[in-house]
Amino acid sequence: MFLNLRRAKLIAWGMAICFLLIHVLMYSVFEQCKVTPMVRVNIFSIIFYLAMLFVVYKEWFSIYAIAIYLEVAMHMTLAVLFTGWGSGFQITLIGMNVLAFYAEYSARALKIKYVRVMPFCLIGFILYIGSYIYLHFNPAPYELTGKAEFWLTILWGVIVFVINLFVLQLLVYIANSSEEKLEFQLFHDKLTGLPNRYFLAENLKEVENGKIKKYWIAIGDIDNFKRINDTYGHKCGDYVLITIGKILGEKAVVCYRWGGEEFIFCETAARSFEEIVSFLDEARKEIENYPFEFEGQELGRITMTFGAACSGNAKTLNDVFREADAKLYEGKLSGKNKVVG
Repeated sequence: MFLNLRRAKLIAWGMAICFLLIHVLMYSVFEQCKVTPMVRVNIFSIIFYLAMLFVVYKEWFSIYAIAIYLEVAMHMTLAVLFTGWGSGFQITLIGMNVLAFYAEYSARALKIKYVRVMPFCLIGFILYIGSYIYLHFNPAPYELTGKAEFWLTILWGVIVFVINLFVLQLLVYIANSSEEKLEFQLFHDKLTGLPNRYFLAENLKEVENGKIKKYWIAIGDIDNFKRINDTYGHKCGDYVLITIGKILGEKAVVCYRWGGEEFIFCETAARSFEEIVSFLDEARKEIENYPFEFEGQELGRITMTFGAACSGNAKTLNDVFREADAKLYEGKLSGKNKVVG
């Protein structure tokens, strides 16, 4: 998972430090331009962001997100009202929205206490429109030089674009990672990590459509698996499934977990049936000779039986599955621990 508590804290600290440095810069600008009320506001803001570093340390993320949004809204609205629309401070009221929604998303993803940010964004919208209307009828008491307005407009444009691009790119990455994780979980068995029957169904669509004519299917079943669960417990049974899944998963042919103690091999590559049986027999021997041990206790010999069938003679996919299953059943009845093809 990309987003975790540690990363959230680092991002929050980074944002607080960036805002702190911006307000140090704004303090210098307002002091040089003799905008005394905003000098005082920036002193408050500098102290505020120092306090936010402690808030992040304590992991009070809801307080952090709302407090920062309100501080930015207050600071930028006052800056516009004191210096005029041309200073460009109002653009941050737009840029903060994406950061606010990212904060809410992060809290939801981390399953920690959060506050819905939509009402606060609506407040930002009202302040944006309200300050424009106010300034239309009431000129700002302080006037910045043309040079100061020029550089401030560029500065706020850069800051807002950087914040928006960073957060949106981060959200795209998170969304893409989440989709990949969900897709993996959908098509893979949670216990063994092997592809599951849904993955197999997707891979066999070309076979069902008749595009692939030559293929083979083998069904493997762990012998006496119920005895393992009854004797050593289900955790031990899980250990056996995971271990066998790892052994079978390392083979050149893709192995799927069908369910329970059954595994399926499927291959569309052309090779002789003798080669297939030999391949399966190697897998059988590897499992038979594996030293299974759970919590310091040796489990003894664990074996598998395989039934394999090939396509051909106008057989459908279901026919091949039924034939492989029948051969597996034949192997079970004739002594187990063998490959029947």
